[in-house]
Amino acid sequence: MRGNFFKMDNDIFKCGLGAYEFMVYSYLVMKSDREKMTCYPTVSKIAMDCGISKSQVHKVTTSLEKKGLISKQMRYKDTNNGKKHQTSSLYHIEPLPTQYGGSTSVLNTHSFSNMEGK
Repeated sequence: MRGNFFKMDNDIFKCGLGAYEFMVYSYLVMKSDREKMTCYPTVSKIAMDCGISKSQVHKVTTSLEKKGLISKQMRYKDTNNGKKHQTSSLYHIEPLPTQYGGSTSVLNTHSFSNMEGK
């Protein structure tokens, strides 16, 4: 099968996600590297592509973290004056928690698309 698509575990519907949570979670899964299940879009990029505000992205990603669906690591680069500047966050798609019917493997969320997703 060829095409620009991705696969998600059906048990995502058991997680009780709101519309924005589902949209942002799906977006992060779509953008994720298929082996490591990580991606690093900026908050501005997520907001623009999902059609929501940056403040809504912050609220939703915090909620997804609390629910155990993603983890987030801040990424920084050095500036000319020797300070660190945050560039984006590294999002890791976690296996669906078992209380929602998820397995201990993220394989259920892997895509069959050949697209790289960054």
